[in-house]
Amino acid sequence: MARHTLKNSVAKLDGSVIDGLRQIDIEETVGDVDLTAAGDSWQDHDTTVPGWTASLSFLLDHMAGANQSLRAGDVVTFEGYTEGDGSGKTYYSGTVSILSMKLGGSHDGEATREYSGKGKGALSIAAVA
Repeated sequence: MARHTLKNSVAKLDGSVIDGLRQIDIEETVGDVDLTAAGDSWQDHDTTVPGWTASLSFLLDHMAGANQSLRAGDVVTFEGYTEGDGSGKTYYSGTVSILSMKLGGSHDGEATREYSGKGKGALSIAAVA
């Protein structure tokens, strides 16, 4: 089985690469409704509307404009490239609402900026042309 690391990963928000990407998480979900009734011998359910979320962590860089202007409540286009953005590589994209922005770090460690977002509409999966 082929494996890859995220050392070549890229995140773009509104078409701009955000430098210093440390972590990227993309999660696709679907709700479920319990259909089990009294007397059933097994549980049953149905699925509901799908959705997706994205979490991104970057090194805090006060000189990188794209890394500074994003705030909770913003709605942006998202592209996540887990293998890099070279030809033939898979990427995930969609419109995302930024639900939180967090700054953190320690006195002797790296400072980070973290974003979490919720998809508005479908999460697309494609390959770079």
